[in-house]
Amino acid sequence: MKNIKELHDYIKNHYDNGDYQEAEQAYKNWKDTNDYSYHDNVNESDDYTRGYNQAKKDYQKNHTFKHFPENLINLVNLISKNKALEVANFIEGYKTYEKEISK
Repeated sequence: MKNIKELHDYIKNHYDNGDYQEAEQAYKNWKDTNDYSYHDNVNESDDYTRGYNQAKKDYQKNHTFKHFPENLINLVNLISKNKALEVANFIEGYKTYEKEISK
């Protein structure tokens, strides 16, 4: 607990001295210039196909499938305006192959 207080005091001291202003401005500039609208034009079949093929490979090698946090990824997409869309498409492809095998 002592180390955490020392770390807090160290950071607070440097913050009060203005040592982090340059990093804060650099982050604000970076944040303002990033545009995630490219997700609207993503070819969804690429990530979907990768997921499908990965599931096929996993099944052929081990006769098992991996578990992915699908609900969590969907929540992240909802909150972040589809910044994890590629992951969701990959999982969808993976799950499709898994369902085909279980029939």
